[in-house]
Amino acid sequence: MKLYFNRIFLIIFFSISLTAFAQTVQTDSLSLDKAIKLTLSNQPLVNQAVEQINAIDAKIKEQKSSYYPNVEGNLSYAWIGPIISLGFPGMGIFDFNTPNNYDMHVSAAYTLYDFGQRDATLDLIKSYKLSAEEKINLVRSNLAYSAIQTFYSILFLEKSIAVKNDQINTLNQHMDITKKKVESGSATDFDVLTTEVRVASAQNEKIDLENALNKEKIYLRNLLGFSSDQPLNLAGDFSIAEVNTNEDSLITLAYGMRPEIKLARDAESSAKISKRVSALGDRPTISLEASYGLKNGFFPNLDVLRGNWLAAVSANIPIFNGNRTDAKVEESEANLKSSSQEILVLERKIKTEVQSALSDLMTNKSKLNTTKIQVKQAQEAVDRAEMQYRDGVITNLDLIDSETALSEARLLYLQVLYKNVISKYALDKVVGTVVW
Repeated sequence: MKLYFNRIFLIIFFSISLTAFAQTVQTDSLSLDKAIKLTLSNQPLVNQAVEQINAIDAKIKEQKSSYYPNVEGNLSYAWIGPIISLGFPGMGIFDFNTPNNYDMHVSAAYTLYDFGQRDATLDLIKSYKLSAEEKINLVRSNLAYSAIQTFYSILFLEKSIAVKNDQINTLNQHMDITKKKVESGSATDFDVLTTEVRVASAQNEKIDLENALNKEKIYLRNLLGFSSDQPLNLAGDFSIAEVNTNEDSLITLAYGMRPEIKLARDAESSAKISKRVSALGDRPTISLEASYGLKNGFFPNLDVLRGNWLAAVSANIPIFNGNRTDAKVEESEANLKSSSQEILVLERKIKTEVQSALSDLMTNKSKLNTTKIQVKQAQEAVDRAEMQYRDGVITNLDLIDSETALSEARLLYLQVLYKNVISKYALDKVVGTVVW
């Protein structure tokens, strides 16, 4: 009997434990690092870029095959007529060909020398792979910073809604007090109407915030690969580490780290190799060919299959192609100059973006102290207003004005905190900092 109760106890214990574990998993908090990792692992854009690299790897293998002989097997049958015959007196008739012709042979062709055309083409394809790999970094960077933007937007909206809820609760409390005063004759209907307007206005603002929050959550779920009904429980705050604010060092760092400028430099390198490939377009190629097989039709036994072989060396020497090679070289030269200009354009753009992001960060950083002081002053004003209201010095509406000013100051402080974090990550992005 005791053993039976022990088993029942264990079953109940494990059932409760599993239920608690399931609830823990479902409500597990989502940190910023985890959100970035989920975004990069569940986004088709990353997989698409990876498959492009796989395609280029296959293209490299295809180009490397040109360094090996090309071996083929050939089987053929041909029925030929008329048959050419010649008769000799006393010797009979001799056929010079047979109607049934069989040919079975294996042939191999190999390019001995092509003045570096294969090498240059292989280098060009490899340069495309470098660009594709850098494109993955660009895709990851854009996705990661999109996740960061959305993550902090949700935090900001959730905290803003909490402030609005406090404001609405406080206004409703004033509404109840005002209605009681109207009943006692110490207040007018105007006071109730004014309070109702304040409540309605605050509720409308809350509705707008909730709508914006819902949109941000939809976007974040899409980034994370979550279902539309999967809950989001974000864990984070608006604190940031110290940031390097030296403009020159940040610009220099951005020139070396931004994926866009790396892509532009890869494109310039590819253009140089493409020019070399174009210049080799009219160079000769020297090839070796050999074959061996079985074939009939050899005199005098035309129907007997006999071994036969071929060995040859050939040179393909382009003489005139309508100036096609010169045109390709001119095209490659123009593409090379365009790529070089693209780098200059990006460097100017990057410099401007770093300066602008740094300016935003410094501005928001300086606002933190002033908005913090505003919140403190607004809180002190509410404390004084509450004392004056209890003493009958000010009206209920005056107290509401003070509490509304406090709510607005808190929202403004939240907004500055949010902008401060976003401007920090915006600076990281324009510098090219890897956050995944």
